[in-house]
Amino acid sequence: MNSQPRILKRLALDEDGGAYTLSYVMVVPFVMLFMCLIVETTLMLSAKLGTVYSAYAGARVATVWSSATTWDNTEDRIERAVIKSFVPFASGSSSRQGDAGDVEMDNYYESYAAYVDEPVSQAYVRKKYGNAANSLTITTDGPPSSWDSDITVTVKYECPFRIPGIGRLLGEQGSDGGYYFPLTSKVTLQIEGPQNNTQKLGIGYFSID
Repeated sequence: MNSQPRILKRLALDEDGGAYTLSYVMVVPFVMLFMCLIVETTLMLSAKLGTVYSAYAGARVATVWSSATTWDNTEDRIERAVIKSFVPFASGSSSRQGDAGDVEMDNYYESYAAYVDEPVSQAYVRKKYGNAANSLTITTDGPPSSWDSDITVTVKYECPFRIPGIGRLLGEQGSDGGYYFPLTSKVTLQIEGPQNNTQKLGIGYFSID
């Protein structure tokens, strides 16, 4: 009847194999940290691809609309194109979600839901849209000086770290207390507008107020 307590006591006091166990206990935290680093850098690489794609989308919009409307309207279209292009790469768990405008979010989700068989929840898409709108910095090199000028669009994304330990090693602390790594991409394209009012280049051009 008393054999079980004696066995448990012996197991608790037995030091056989302790030297081997100690090495595993010391190594496991570093292995976990390394695995977390792999996960974070993979997510960062995906976000970097997103900045390249969205910067190209913004530059493409700039080359088309800069000759069709005012530069203020062009910059607004550039911003909208960059944000919407980046949403698939944005974080859905970051604290930087804010309010990017209910109408734009709803329109984006309706367009998204129309083209997929099994759409994810609207709340998740809205979080990603909000993160893109509040974590992207979009700059251009100003209105073009001539009809064949180059236009450069620069996109900077504050990529959030999900694991605080990795963020302290690689990131910069933001005003909200989170850690972020800046990812920047720049794309330059030449304007594709008419040289003068009579040149049509095979398609019709018009002005938008």
